[in-house]
Amino acid sequence: MAQKKKYNFLDKLILPVAVVLAIALIMGTLAGGMDPRQHAIIAFFGLAYPFVLLANIIFLAWWLISKKWIFALATIVIIAIGSKTLKATFSLNGNEGTAEKVDNSIRMMTYNVHNFKLYGGENDESVKEKMLQVVKDQNPDIICFQEFFTRYKGPFDIVDSLKKILKSKHYYFVPTNKNDYEAMGLAIFSRYPIKNTGSIPFLEGVQGNMSIYVDLAVKGRTLRVYNVHFQSISFEKQDYEYLDKVKEMNTELQPSKRILRMLKNAFLKRSGQVDIMKKEMASCKTPYLIAGDFNDTPASYVVTQITKGLNNAFIKQGSGFGKTYNGKFPNFQIDYIATSKELEVLNYKITQAKLSDHFPVRSDLKFVE
Repeated sequence: MAQKKKYNFLDKLILPVAVVLAIALIMGTLAGGMDPRQHAIIAFFGLAYPFVLLANIIFLAWWLISKKWIFALATIVIIAIGSKTLKATFSLNGNEGTAEKVDNSIRMMTYNVHNFKLYGGENDESVKEKMLQVVKDQNPDIICFQEFFTRYKGPFDIVDSLKKILKSKHYYFVPTNKNDYEAMGLAIFSRYPIKNTGSIPFLEGVQGNMSIYVDLAVKGRTLRVYNVHFQSISFEKQDYEYLDKVKEMNTELQPSKRILRMLKNAFLKRSGQVDIMKKEMASCKTPYLIAGDFNDTPASYVVTQITKGLNNAFIKQGSGFGKTYNGKFPNFQIDYIATSKELEVLNYKITQAKLSDHFPVRSDLKFVE
């Protein structure tokens, strides 16, 4: 009787693909520790990590079904080597909490509101009201806004609306763009009194991407809250149109090069911004948290370095891939809440409000006794 072949034609065909994907997964796990200013190519693997992870899991399932135990074991080992990156990207904790806050907790929220406009749309009062209703429903004690927009009077006087929703007068708003009747920038609203404020520019003359902070009097202690908006990719209409073509498998080379160049530039700029924020956070003498739009994935250098030594709310209490982006670019989680060790993360929730190009994120926090 002839000996049965151990590997069939299909196995031999897909094995090189599996090897390439395994190498890509390893590169993705390395991205968090490698500065894009020295290793720009590695940053792309970090961006692709969620997709490469899924592809490796599919191959793992195939090796198990076809009883190719060596390949299955090798895939498991490669995934396990990047366990930290895996935990940052995919969580099974799944504690969303409830509408009611835990006793003695601080409800923290971050929301990139896209100027209170529907993703890809114009200012619309009904959309603005829906966004404000999301805030009201989540009932935060502290909320960080990126791409915050307000007019000085009328139905789009959003500062006034939020004061009423939160029943508090405490807020800090730093416009990055303004005129005589409206302004846009970063804002922090709080039910706790503000003792001190500050702004952290990333680059003189560059609007939109920066950080602001407030020191709050919370339950007899001082809590610093950093609201950060790291470098955006700054896609334009033509880039989003190209991404639509990608989905239809109708692509051209030139736009691909443009998008890759824009991604690389954003990686490099965010790396410098991380240096600024790490230095700032290291000098903070009180418990603190950092929240906002990081514009990068959990496997990235930016997120790994900023959250190092902190309690990442998603890792502690999140579930699934934690998708916070509602736009066309195929990212998963790019909005974060992380705290110093003096704070405990009690839960984590993403509200699937398909309004802005970001979903709001909130966590209940508590001072460690």
